Amino acid sequence: MKIVENFDFLDDEKIEEKIIDFKQKNITFIRFLIPSIHCSSCVFHLENLSNLHKDIFESTVDFPNKKVGITFNNVNLKLSELARYLDKMGYKPSINFESVDKNMDFNSNKNKKIFDRKLVGKLAISFFCFGNIMLLSIPEYVGAYEEDLWFLEHRYFFRYLMIILSLPVVFFSFIDHIRDAFLGLKKYIFNINVPISIGILVLFSWSCYEVFSDLGSGYFDSLSSFSLFLLISRMLQIHTHHKILSFEKNYKSFYPISVTKIQNNEFHEKEEKILLSLLKKGDIILIKNEEIIPADSLLIKGKAILDNSFITGESYLVDKKIGDRIYAGSKQKGEAIFLKVIKNVDQSYLSLLWKKNFRDKKSFSFHINSLTNKLSQYFTPIVLIISLITGIYWSFSTNVEKVFQTIFSVLIITCPCALVLSNPLILGNIIRYFSKKGFYVKDIFTMERISTISTLVFDKTGTITDPNKEKIFFVGNILKNYEKKMITSLLRNSNHPLSKRILKELSVNIKEYYPIKDFKEVIGKGLEGRINNVSVKIGSEKYLGITTTNCYKNNTKTSVSISIDDKFIGSFFFRNHYRDEIEKIFKNLKKYKIVILSGDSNELEKKYLESILPISSKIFFHQSPEEKLNYVKKLQNKGEKVMMFGDGINDSFALNQSEVGIAVSENTSSFFPNCDAFIHSSNLDKIFLFLKVSRISIILVITNFIISLFYNGIGILVAVTGHLKPFIAAVLMPLSSLSVIIFSMLSTWIISRRFLS
Repeated sequence: MKIVENFDFLDDEKIEEKIIDFKQKNITFIRFLIPSIHCSSCVFHLENLSNLHKDIFESTVDFPNKKVGITFNNVNLKLSELARYLDKMGYKPSINFESVDKNMDFNSNKNKKIFDRKLVGKLAISFFCFGNIMLLSIPEYVGAYEEDLWFLEHRYFFRYLMIILSLPVVFFSFIDHIRDAFLGLKKYIFNINVPISIGILVLFSWSCYEVFSDLGSGYFDSLSSFSLFLLISRMLQIHTHHKILSFEKNYKSFYPISVTKIQNNEFHEKEEKILLSLLKKGDIILIKNEEIIPADSLLIKGKAILDNSFITGESYLVDKKIGDRIYAGSKQKGEAIFLKVIKNVDQSYLSLLWKKNFRDKKSFSFHINSLTNKLSQYFTPIVLIISLITGIYWSFSTNVEKVFQTIFSVLIITCPCALVLSNPLILGNIIRYFSKKGFYVKDIFTMERISTISTLVFDKTGTITDPNKEKIFFVGNILKNYEKKMITSLLRNSNHPLSKRILKELSVNIKEYYPIKDFKEVIGKGLEGRINNVSVKIGSEKYLGITTTNCYKNNTKTSVSISIDDKFIGSFFFRNHYRDEIEKIFKNLKKYKIVILSGDSNELEKKYLESILPISSKIFFHQSPEEKLNYVKKLQNKGEKVMMFGDGINDSFALNQSEVGIAVSENTSSFFPNCDAFIHSSNLDKIFLFLKVSRISIILVITNFIISLFYNGIGILVAVTGHLKPFIAAVLMPLSSLSVIIFSMLSTWIISRRFLS
């Protein structure tokens, strides 16, 4: 019976605080390092924990880093009980408190080793056993037992020594393959470890039978070589994951976020934008409405109203008071707040938000993923049936050894490791090339969705227009200094592109800001608050409830109106400047259906867009965030696969609903968990190339599948006819994986050079 380790120490509050990523009421999220994760079966089991345990809400696996993130009910399930539950399943968590105490992240590249010591040790022992077994098998190869009396008399010594040397090989195979095959069968799943395990057990048993019955020296040479090549193949896969697929899966490479830091711990001092990588424990930061908290912090000023839906999945808001702890990943829904950072960013939950999937809407199966699942589901039973039929056929022959040889050869040559490698290798490598060109994609599943896109939806303001080049002017009464200060005090709480543009225009000489009460921002309409007991509103005329005189109306420009103490002050007008080469961008995308959704009411700009867009394109103005969302749903109901481009604020609902939501920005200082990808605005003109390469990459994946299936088909034919020896099959199997890796790397390199250089 398996002895389960005692994890009671995890229930200590001080220890718990160090290792958990998020805790709110009855919901806790934690990441465990699971060294035993090494195959698709492990991923399947761990990602289905919610179906196995009622108090586990969700679990996601980070395969390259061997981690599982679990959201669970902390009232009914203690942290220690969760760890014991995983241990019983065969996935013992590794708790490294030394790393925690030294404020070192498990994912840190400085501390990560490509291969752990156990795997290197297994390889060394397997190589030792393989080499010695091959030496002991030489007399058998050269026929010494028939010609030399000394070898014949001492044959038991050589053969028994080979049995002893093969025991570590079988033991390692039991740990690596047979256990996982058994776990899969318990869940009625035939994974790739089943044929491997059957082959190893049958080969070892038959070899022992031959030795003890003095029928021969068995097949320990084939067994040791097979195990050695399996380990080499596995290490090759791990090396590939780390060197090709991981490509710095952290906040620094995907979203080098900037944050507003308050210098000298004085609120009236100058605000400074710094890279998130420079943020450290003890810093004071300013968080505005709709901004994500980047690190675990303490609230020191302001009213925090937090949306934790990205962490917990629950949409309710949580109020926090001064001195309360706020976890990274929470989003502020109200006035600007001041926080003191108490935990470094690389130890927070924020880095996982980028990879967090919204499974309620994007968990549908695409044709490549479905093909992989079908192969995993049906491949093993088919192989077993072929092996059984082969064994029955050769059982009618007088050569019993031929029965064993053909069955074992079939089981080895059909190992589907190469098929499993193809999808992540090609798509992961393409993602790496995309990131070098300013297009950051979350994961390979997003890449699959990109390849299916048929309709492109663009927001206008801040997406196809360049807010930094817009001309702005004010029409109305001359603003007094205190009015400017009131307007900027309100605007600094908002992240809307127009709010930022006006704030930049007005806040040149303003060093201090008024405190805000009853702050409120209605996405796509405006914002308001009370300053010195006076109501200040900024937004559309409709939101302000006013109708301006003719001298203020200008339907050719975007406008933002101001009212103070319910009195109309004036309006800021913007003359939009479209991004460079906008005509070329739309011309290159003529194969797609294009839709423009904008909240503006500028008829002149609508006519301009009609002149540069393909004839079949559609343009809709006066669109609220809800109307954008509904239009995307309407397209999807018609069978369209939608890719949405937006600024990540007003368009968050539509971005989340679309198959692929892409945030567009002038700099990488924004973070939008609703999005599946981020593109730097300067690279928007390359979007047609990204789309083209995504489609080609899927073709490459399918090509790799066909090559692997062809290889397996030929191997089965040769093995069934009895012409393929187990040793040759054991050599050919890792060569198949190597061919997939070489094809994947070479083809993606050629594609990147051809289209992305």
